[in-house]
Amino acid sequence: MPSRLHAPRAASLCAAVLAPALLIACGGGGDTVNKNVQVVPVIPPPPTTSSLVIKGTAATGAPMANAAIKLSCAKGSATATATTAGAFTATITDGALPCVLTATSADGKTELHSLAAGTSNGNANVTINVTPLSELLIAHLSGGDPKAFVAGFGSGTAIATSDVAAAQIALLAALRAAGLDITTVSDIVGGAITAGSGVGYDSVLDKLGAMLTDAGVSLADLSAAVSGTARIGIDTNHAAVGTVLARAATDCPALKGGPLRLIDLTSGTAQLMTLDPAKLTVSNGTASYTLVKNAACDYSVPSLMNARVLVARSGIAVFFVGSGKTGWVGVAFPEQRLDLSALAATYNTVSYSNVAAGGFGDTVFATDGRNGLSHNCTTLKDCVADTQAKGQLVPNAGGGFDYANDPRGSQARVFAYRTLSGKPMMIALRNDHTVTVMTKQEPLALPALNRVAAYWQFNANQYGVFPAVVDTNTVTSVDPAASTVTRLFSSDLHTDAVVYNTPFPGMRHRDGASCAPVKGGYVSCNSAVHLPFGGMQLSVSAEPSKVIFMTVVVDKP
Repeated sequence: MPSRLHAPRAASLCAAVLAPALLIACGGGGDTVNKNVQVVPVIPPPPTTSSLVIKGTAATGAPMANAAIKLSCAKGSATATATTAGAFTATITDGALPCVLTATSADGKTELHSLAAGTSNGNANVTINVTPLSELLIAHLSGGDPKAFVAGFGSGTAIATSDVAAAQIALLAALRAAGLDITTVSDIVGGAITAGSGVGYDSVLDKLGAMLTDAGVSLADLSAAVSGTARIGIDTNHAAVGTVLARAATDCPALKGGPLRLIDLTSGTAQLMTLDPAKLTVSNGTASYTLVKNAACDYSVPSLMNARVLVARSGIAVFFVGSGKTGWVGVAFPEQRLDLSALAATYNTVSYSNVAAGGFGDTVFATDGRNGLSHNCTTLKDCVADTQAKGQLVPNAGGGFDYANDPRGSQARVFAYRTLSGKPMMIALRNDHTVTVMTKQEPLALPALNRVAAYWQFNANQYGVFPAVVDTNTVTSVDPAASTVTRLFSSDLHTDAVVYNTPFPGMRHRDGASCAPVKGGYVSCNSAVHLPFGGMQLSVSAEPSKVIFMTVVVDKP
């Protein structure tokens, strides 16, 4: 009885529990399969994908028609071709920010770069314009060459939105300070632009292109100025960008318009002048003088005792006025306001006074302007290390710096200049009329064999100023082991031997005894220490106790 009553209950329980699965039939322990049950397979959901859609415009002012576009992102890459209007679109499946972009013009002559910051994944629509402004933005953000930054981009490269925003603010401020109207650009990478329209964003590109042309420089020159000063200080960044973009004389790109600091090397005095490169006039506020072109970067000033003006590639102009005791020699360079940190370096120095012995050496300035270790030389064998506490550079409201707070009482006015290639120079004017020229200490490369150098040269000493002469020299031998170069001079066919990076890296020494005539006779040379810098050279006596002189050489363009 109990077994008969139990069987139906077991069957019901089995059906209630297992029927929903529809896999096997239940029976009183039997093995019969219910062939009416259908097996349904479990199918996983299809994988999801996302699309990163990137669109933008490639333009220099005019559209970069049919430009080749290359995109690299944290996840994914793509290529595209711009339309005749410079517009492009690319889609990266499962792509992710950040991204970098390169646009190459159809003729291969122009290459610009851009970027998009962030970390987004999933579906996204991003605008990335590529223009000269995006090129400069990367230069400021990276502090280096935009092409190198893009080439080094990888999946692990982070580009923070906040960093890009800060770089854009700083860049636009520097361009505004240089005279570019950027009011219609609020977003360099993502802003609306119609290439070739001449309005809005595009009008700024047109104006920037015109400024580059008037300044005689390229976008690469401006990019180098932006990147080289991005991390030094606002004043230096603005000064570097402003100098590069300043209008230049049409036949001499190094002669920049605007305020110039003129320094008389023979008397140790300074004044501020203004150059108009279009009219070729220079004014000191009370008088105006016209420059008359002799040749490229070579001018005369008829109304000023027929003064001569020679311009080096560094942007430094050399003046010499008159001759003899009443003559004077000066240098002029764009007036710049520089941060103290931009001047931190070890400098080579040469000093000259027409009433006292000069000298040469090196010295150190720290980021706060404090003057540190120096070596003071009166001959090559007599260089004394000066480890005593010294003064420091203090900004002067009238331009340049004061050398002050020296425990020994030394004082000077100091004017600094950062060249078009980014190298710092300072000139100190002491109360005793001694002039000290300082250039950043960097080793010199030996010249190539048979290199020919053409230049202007003139001299000053205790007897006055002597007119400029034109000469050339040819490198006839190079000894890398001894760092010695032999030169042949065309003016009188004599040779000399110059030792490079002596007495300090970045300087040269010529022993007077190394001079020799080629065809017999007699030639006399003074021992000299050379300080080459940006297409010019200052030389002083290597034996100032015996003879005092300063020779100025300016390379011809």
